[in-house]
Amino acid sequence: MVDLIFKTDRDLNIIDCREMFPPEPMEQVLTAVESLSGNDAILMVHRKDPVPLYEKLKERNCQYETKISDDGEVHVLVWKTE
Repeated sequence: MVDLIFKTDRDLNIIDCREMFPPEPMEQVLTAVESLSGNDAILMVHRKDPVPLYEKLKERNCQYETKISDDGEVHVLVWKTE
């Protein structure tokens, strides 16, 4: 179960990467980005900050916001720039 730390009215596709190992988290998110449209967004939940992912999101015209929960989980909200 993922506790949401973002307040958003977007339709979320939650990708829980806490048990995944590289490069699977990046691959999962980049695949999901391809189907984003309109009011859709991806919420990536990870155990560490996925810094290498950010440049790839920018290349795909995506914006993102990162927050770290009180227990150290990293939550990254990703959406397409129109």
